[in-house]
Amino acid sequence: AVSAGLAEGGRNAAACARMAAAARMEQAKRILPRLFQTGSAPVLGELDLLRAFWPEAVGPLLARHSAPVRLEPPKLIVEVEDQIWLEQLGPMRREIAALLRQELRSTTVRAIEFRRRGARSARTP
Repeated sequence: AVSAGLAEGGRNAAACARMAAAARMEQAKRILPRLFQTGSAPVLGELDLLRAFWPEAVGPLLARHSAPVRLEPPKLIVEVEDQIWLEQLGPMRREIAALLRQELRSTTVRAIEFRRRGARSARTP
């Protein structure tokens, strides 16, 4: 019974994180086009744009524990703080990639690979 409650709590936390991310995406969706329409946007590479948008995609809490570090099209490599964050973010990788493609109107990121900081070949299960 306790483990069922913990599993349910984890699902609820993930659902809340997804809803919060969706709200932030709506906010960013209004801001980003204005930035690029004014012509005042600095010249940014796609990885720079992904890094800047990362907190909007995953929320401030997850962004404090993860960061995009490299783009190897079609894969975005994201480092996470530790194994716990690797396990938390791993199941969300497809959803996050879809959000990035949709909101940034980019087809570059088709997949996300999460790695522990300092680990060279750690992959999500």
